[in-house]
Amino acid sequence: MGGYPRGPLPCGTVYDPTCKIRIPNMTHGGPLVVFSFWVLVFVACSLFQMYKAWHLKRHPVYPVVRGGAAADGSSMSSVKSKPEKKNKKKNSSGSFTRDDTTKEADSELGAATQVVVNVVEEEEEGFKLKEQQHVQFTGYKSVVFGEICYGLCLLISLNLFCIYLLVLLDTYNKCQVRGIDNLCFFGNNFIFGTYRRNGTVFFSLWCISVVWFTTWVVFKRDVHNWFRLPCRLSQAQFVHVWAQDQLEILSINVTMVVHFVRKVKEKLIHPYQRGYTETIKVATTKSGKRHFLFQGQRYLIEEDSLHRAHFQVGDTFAEFHQVSQGLSTKVAELRLETLGPNEVPFRPEPFWKSIVEEMFTLFKVYQILIYSIWLWFAYLFVGGLLFSIVLIAAAITIFNRRRSQFAIAKLTAYASDVDVRRDGVWTKVDFRLLVPGDLVRVRSSWSLPCDLLIIQGVCVCNESNLTGEAMPVQKYQAPEKGHYEPDTSRGARHTLFSGTEVLQAGAGGTSEVKAIVTATGMDTSKGKLLSTILFPEQMIFKYDEELPIVVLMLLCYAAVCFALSLVFQYRNGQHSIWVTKWSYCIAILSQTVSPLLPVALEIGQIYASVRLKNRGIFCVNPKRIAIAGKIRVFCFDKTGTLTKNGLDFIGVQGVVKDVDAAADGQPTIVFGAVQSPQSGVDMIDKLVVQGLATCHAVTRFGDQFVGNEVEVKMFSAIGWELLEGGTESQPNPIVVNENGERYTIVRRNEFEHSRATMSVVVQDSAGELHVFCKGSFEKIQEHSTEGSIPLGYLQTAKDHALGGCYVLGLSHKSLGTNLTLDAVKSMSRDNLERDLTFVSLLLFRNELKKDTRAAIEALREGQVRSLMVTGDNAQCGFYIAKECAMVAHHVQVLLADLNEAGSVVWQPMVSMAAESGQVLSTVDMLKVHGKGLEGGLTELAVTGKAFNVLCKTGDMNQLLYYTRIFARFTPEDKVKVVTLHRDRGLVVGMCGDGGNDCGALRSAHAGLALSEAEASVVSPFTSKSKSVASVVELLREGRAALHTSFACYKFLIIYGLSFSIFKLTANWYGAIPCQMDYLFIDGVAVLSLGYSMNLSNPQKKLSQIRPTSSLLGPQNVASVLGLWIVNVLFVLINLSYMHIQPDYVKWPAKYSEGESWWLLGDNWESTVIFFTIYFQFITSAMVFSFGSAFRRPVVFNYRLLGAWTAIITLMSFVLLLPHSSFTHLWHVASEDFNGPNSTSPVWIQYQALGGAPSAAMPFSFRLHLWFLLLTNLVVIASWQKAVVEGPVAKFLRYRYPSSTPKFNL
Repeated sequence: MGGYPRGPLPCGTVYDPTCKIRIPNMTHGGPLVVFSFWVLVFVACSLFQMYKAWHLKRHPVYPVVRGGAAADGSSMSSVKSKPEKKNKKKNSSGSFTRDDTTKEADSELGAATQVVVNVVEEEEEGFKLKEQQHVQFTGYKSVVFGEICYGLCLLISLNLFCIYLLVLLDTYNKCQVRGIDNLCFFGNNFIFGTYRRNGTVFFSLWCISVVWFTTWVVFKRDVHNWFRLPCRLSQAQFVHVWAQDQLEILSINVTMVVHFVRKVKEKLIHPYQRGYTETIKVATTKSGKRHFLFQGQRYLIEEDSLHRAHFQVGDTFAEFHQVSQGLSTKVAELRLETLGPNEVPFRPEPFWKSIVEEMFTLFKVYQILIYSIWLWFAYLFVGGLLFSIVLIAAAITIFNRRRSQFAIAKLTAYASDVDVRRDGVWTKVDFRLLVPGDLVRVRSSWSLPCDLLIIQGVCVCNESNLTGEAMPVQKYQAPEKGHYEPDTSRGARHTLFSGTEVLQAGAGGTSEVKAIVTATGMDTSKGKLLSTILFPEQMIFKYDEELPIVVLMLLCYAAVCFALSLVFQYRNGQHSIWVTKWSYCIAILSQTVSPLLPVALEIGQIYASVRLKNRGIFCVNPKRIAIAGKIRVFCFDKTGTLTKNGLDFIGVQGVVKDVDAAADGQPTIVFGAVQSPQSGVDMIDKLVVQGLATCHAVTRFGDQFVGNEVEVKMFSAIGWELLEGGTESQPNPIVVNENGERYTIVRRNEFEHSRATMSVVVQDSAGELHVFCKGSFEKIQEHSTEGSIPLGYLQTAKDHALGGCYVLGLSHKSLGTNLTLDAVKSMSRDNLERDLTFVSLLLFRNELKKDTRAAIEALREGQVRSLMVTGDNAQCGFYIAKECAMVAHHVQVLLADLNEAGSVVWQPMVSMAAESGQVLSTVDMLKVHGKGLEGGLTELAVTGKAFNVLCKTGDMNQLLYYTRIFARFTPEDKVKVVTLHRDRGLVVGMCGDGGNDCGALRSAHAGLALSEAEASVVSPFTSKSKSVASVVELLREGRAALHTSFACYKFLIIYGLSFSIFKLTANWYGAIPCQMDYLFIDGVAVLSLGYSMNLSNPQKKLSQIRPTSSLLGPQNVASVLGLWIVNVLFVLINLSYMHIQPDYVKWPAKYSEGESWWLLGDNWESTVIFFTIYFQFITSAMVFSFGSAFRRPVVFNYRLLGAWTAIITLMSFVLLLPHSSFTHLWHVASEDFNGPNSTSPVWIQYQALGGAPSAAMPFSFRLHLWFLLLTNLVVIASWQKAVVEGPVAKFLRYRYPSSTPKFNL
């Protein structure tokens, strides 16, 4: 047999008298120095805390608080009372300016350029933090004594680590490494002299370390402040910021246990321990302004108050034009001092901080403390292997963390000089020196460093980096009248956004373009979007809340096992000191609560993100993948998402006079035939052609037209030439036909969502002025005279829309030749767009993408409700919904719109075309169609106006689950739709092209932007294929990732539970399996099977059920407990069968030494225990990966199948083969351990004291044991397949349905 360690000899004994023990007792000089140092630190820290308490009593300090209530909802008593507000006055832009302490400085800036700051106490201005976030700020200053105490505490941590290394050195000094049974198990204890003293020191050190490092981790963001003095903000060197957590709880229907834990946390954990804390160093500018950065925003400290540095050039377009001469250098420098440089203040954290953030977490400290026991307790190689796994996992996490940080830093990186007008002279400055109010010159092919408002010229921009929309957009000079709101469509058309690219500056790239800086740094549009990535809202999934409960339950179970193990060890008669017994008990605890448990719930999502990337779907937040697996409602934009990006221009339908249908002698105006430009432009009425040629905002970029897709197709269809304006010789755009007729566009009123129209004023060659107005057919009817509207106008328009057309109206009026151009430009838009004459309907075809219908049908089969949220009219939306199977053809759809009185009325959409549908109020509609709505035979559509009225009346809450189509919705309305569903506890997805869907994409739990960019700041997911099928892929991967994560979680739970039985039975007999057994458990099985389980691919189709997200749900509990109970029964059966064997002799534990565990595996008990539990353990990986409704069968996971087959085959051969040097590696009982010539020290002593030798474990028993193991595997596989996932589960699901909201798919 051989191979057991035979040295080294104990130091300081008769065996090795030459070896000198360094620390023979705890009164030795070394320990006394350590104890003295600890006392010194304790006394110093105590004295400082006493001084700190005395100082606070003399100089009370209260935090500055933003928010009206404490985090727990009660009013706060220990807050700084509001100081008397300083006198404030409003400037021309409607912003508050400081009037007392900064009066002198403000006077230097000039009346029109005063720096605006938001005072902490001012709610309407407030901090630019997340809405309703409660924040408090406390000042601290450093003192030498406190820093010395803090340094001493750091030295204590280093001291504990050094003592641990000293203990390890004492444990393993001169240890032997001579094979699997002699892997450096013990040393000569040359420092402490004996194993007992070494163990006592280790135990004391470990307990101190648990308390010490746990305290550091829990309070790691506050520890340094314990050694600083709180002070007024005016004296502060550091500012401690506490911010209330911004959480969204995704689990509405939770168990009673979760409700109970929530209440306990509210009672036991102080609100200020549930938030985010950060201590920030106060910086000082050259002029002495003191400030700090929090969440990317700069805050100014002035005396004892805080202000957010902010500047607003103006509220109106006129105010921007008033400051269009640029700034003086002095004013610009003052603003720069106050606002800071124009940059997103994000830098990748230092490498050492990445390590600290990763390693100093509770679970990492738990892992390290547990594995420190393993490393000490003669498990040097196994413990080193597992500790290496922890370090490798941490290194991978740190690598991914830093890679993400560098990716974000790349998004924020920028380098450019900017042409700026300072002191009346154009000069080049670095982009960081830009401030709001600067006048800059815009150039072509320029990535914009800030937000700007165009005050001269036009631009063509690529905004795909910001919105995901690849189509170039045109930007125009700001008007001189009107209110400026950059976030609205009206303001956005004049705004150049940071991070976007100017493709062409000026008409044809020739004219000069000037713009005023409106925002810099984090106040820019790009900065705001990046802040959602840098400081995201935390989503709490159901398993996030349940994982601590599971850990607590496992700890309680482990505590019971701890006690039983202690009892068993005292009972089995084994000789061991109390530290050894404690170590065996801790081993049960450490393996019952696996240190890898939290990782198991995330690793599946990481592999899913890789698979998604291979399919062209990019993810910036892998956790959202699992959330996508629970989506119940998915919202879709229509144009460019469900349908193709382009619209085909079908033609026009003008009006004619029908003399035959004349009434009162006047001919009736009716619609003529639909005419297509492909059939010849000459066939179309001349006035209509003029409207098509001029009523648009198309411009040129190189050889192509750019602008709204509808207008580009419309203008291209008639074949006219566009001559861009913007030069001195030709200030206005001109369109020319092949005959040389010229029409000059002298004024253009851009499209506005609120008006649903755009209009132009054009001048023909004869000098006559014409107004052309284009917009939604409903709005054109409102703006046109009644006499010009053809018979059956709405019927015809809606008929086209119901046939799948995108329908616009075109109207006209003449202004004659007497008006001057200045007079035209001064006319109000309302006057221009009033009393028009209807000219024609404009028809565009909006075709489905080829894979849209299949995707929507797949979602319905997967029990996901699809909704359409579009800016288009309801009729076109209804047609597309029918075509893509979002609405079944047999389903009746009722449309809600407003009547002339502003009330919501409902009407069947199909019958609307015939103008004969019954018009109902909301109350009547519910009475008449209530059963149809419940049964899915009737569905609803609402317009944006009706939606907002229904929200105000509260009726939308009742109608939400019946509404399928949301039409004529603004970007803000789209966000409301997503939010309404989220507020109901539903997990919501949104898919759009990123244009006017940005808000909704960010509001959804899983937003998918169809964009060519690999990573979009608009949403968590981006699809380069621009296909709706990407939604199905995302949900398939989300469901599979969630199911895989839970499979790995159950695998580790079974691992812990199995190991507890493994250890308890071993302790019962006083036996310990050999080193190779542990290597195969913790090394081969955990690593190979745990890794391979994550490689299971998703099912090809979405199933009708979603995976559970509850760790404590009946399916997961039944799966784990069922397997565990079956496994325990088979352990008892196999051990009982062993006891009745005639050759079996019980292991004589009373002759063994507990600390020499490597000698305790030479027995039948170890063989039976190891093979029984190991087969159960590795088979659980297969059972949990069988495949289901969410993942493909395990036979397609070739690595897992191969690994499991290889391990089962190898272990079967090891068990069944006769004794050899190969089977000896596992100490299989086929070897005659208790034979006449035994080399086992335990069996030798047993025989010496009268015990009789016994035979090896016979092949017949090992074969029977192997059949029992296979039977065990069949039973647990049957339990999982038949009960947990099979007919029994289906029956229970039917008998006890989910309490989640029900709606028609």
